Amino acid sequence: MAIKEPSITASPNRALALTVGSVLALWGILGFFFAADGDPGFFNRQGGMLWNAFGVNPALCFIWVLLAVALLIAGLGTTIASRSANVVVGALLVVFAVYGFVFVNTSANVFALNTTDNVFHAIVGVVLLLTAVGADKENLAALRAARA
Repeated sequence: MAIKEPSITASPNRALALTVGSVLALWGILGFFFAADGDPGFFNRQGGMLWNAFGVNPALCFIWVLLAVALLIAGLGTTIASRSANVVVGALLVVFAVYGFVFVNTSANVFALNTTDNVFHAIVGVVLLLTAVGADKENLAALRAARA
């Protein structure tokens, strides 16, 4: 008996990957328009503001779009791919948050990060990691057993 891949609504990892991927894609694309409000350099420390809360520069927007593409491709794929993408992107966002908190007011802040960016990265990264670790256990076990 073949095991069917769970639908997007039945798999928390797939649903979260598509949701976070959509948000990051939207913010990344919109951020390119607002990033020019500050210093026009790619790695500028004084970028523009997105919704008067998030500090953005072209480098940060580019990273958001890359992460969004990875999450959207995995979310439209399989549950196992979504779980893996959630782990990788979640870990990257947590590292990015720590980087931002440590270097927010220094010359090493090449992504124009502010506290709102850092909190956003930390929350989204932790949610992605927790979902990857805790959700879809039955779906993943069934899919792995069917492959064997």
